Amino acid sequence: MLLENEKTAAVCACRLDLGGPELEWSARSSRGLVRPDNEDSWTVRSFSGSGVWLAMVADGIGGYEGGELASALAIEWAADHVQREYDMKSPEELLKEAFLFANGKILEAASGNKGLSQMGTTLTAALVLEAEGLLYVGHVGDSRAYVMSRGQIRQITDDHSITGELIRNGTISEADARKHPGRNLLTMALGSQEDIAVSVYREKLSENDLILLCTDGLTGLVESSEIASILAESSVTEAAQTMVDLSNSRGGHDNVTVVVLWPNSSVLGGDSR
Repeated sequence: MLLENEKTAAVCACRLDLGGPELEWSARSSRGLVRPDNEDSWTVRSFSGSGVWLAMVADGIGGYEGGELASALAIEWAADHVQREYDMKSPEELLKEAFLFANGKILEAASGNKGLSQMGTTLTAALVLEAEGLLYVGHVGDSRAYVMSRGQIRQITDDHSITGELIRNGTISEADARKHPGRNLLTMALGSQEDIAVSVYREKLSENDLILLCTDGLTGLVESSEIASILAESSVTEAAQTMVDLSNSRGGHDNVTVVVLWPNSSVLGGDSR
């Protein structure tokens, strides 16, 4: 079941009961205040009645036409692959395959079209298994996944970027990265080459955990501590909107997309962290 796949500034917030566990979520996407168009894409899907949820964000690169197409293709093909093949593979294998499948489709679309030759996209996907209390994250690029647990926020993904590598080796801080001249240079993206390295992460979810996916239009202007404060003080319905508004109030120099997921704590499996 496709719940949403919007590139507009529309807000969507739902509490759904599909005959299985419920999950609350909200999403907000904005072109910002500088860019003429929105090259971000996102989706939230439920596999009907199974308590399995898939959320994705993608940030296109390569100019408006190319970036918009690349992010849309990544979301469409990767999400379709996960839903189609879910019962046949482990979550880790499934996410890797989905990313590689979408990468091939983007390369295929760019082949022979000079106007699309530079297109690519980030892609970050959250696969939530409510009954098992598990979160699997697939990731390429510098969009991010966070988990907010017991008042503490943790960045799950590593940025595949020049500044991400400099942060990891201790050369610069997160604050320095926002002003670094290489802050927008990716080291890995869908559509950049045939062989891409997909990062996959596994997390155990605890009661009242929140999951956040976002593009770098948010994290380039809003600190992790501020994201944590918004998640702690806002309802799930309000959180995504509040973050986008804060990013835009600080210049809105990039497209920004935020997806917040709140799994049903009453059915999360396993022990608490």
